[in-house]
Amino acid sequence: MNQRNFRDIFRSIRRTKKSGKIDFKSKFNLPLEEKEKYLNILDHELLITYCEVANGFNLNWFSTTDSNIGGNMHFMELKDVLANQKGILYDENDLLQNDLLEYYKPFDLISETFSCGFLITPDFVSQSIYYHERPEPELFDLDIDFLGYMEMAYEAKIYNYWPKVLLDIKNDYESPESKSFKENMPKIFEEFNWDKFVEKYE
Repeated sequence: MNQRNFRDIFRSIRRTKKSGKIDFKSKFNLPLEEKEKYLNILDHELLITYCEVANGFNLNWFSTTDSNIGGNMHFMELKDVLANQKGILYDENDLLQNDLLEYYKPFDLISETFSCGFLITPDFVSQSIYYHERPEPELFDLDIDFLGYMEMAYEAKIYNYWPKVLLDIKNDYESPESKSFKENMPKIFEEFNWDKFVEKYE
């Protein structure tokens, strides 16, 4: 698997803008300077993103002809990623249904209610990326690490709710999100092929 990073995603979106089919907005914070402090806490590739790209950023693209078509990647500042999420993502009742929520650390805000993140427990830091929909207590394992996450983000061009599409592929299910993805991706990105996308993920 290619080691895609945020710069690859940004360049791909910027190239597509030249076609006139989309426009985009972006905002970047200054890179993180305290790398050593997080060496034993964060996945190495995720930490590189925060130290070499930005300590939080937002890239949002949208179709110039259809307001329902767009994409988003919003990495939170690291202090917010590692903050206690009690009262934000979960409460005590949620922990009765899924105690792992206490250790869930969202880094990419797909929307106001959807996020992707990882687990930091007293015993381990997960390599796998999880998908969460607030206020539900469930966490869904996407079965990819951070490098895989960035590779699939590149392939999906960060289309709206693209991690949900991965979950649908995993569960052999078609939701409104995956239906929109399949129908609209080829309209914007002519090289996109659904079967190859599924194969890449699987």
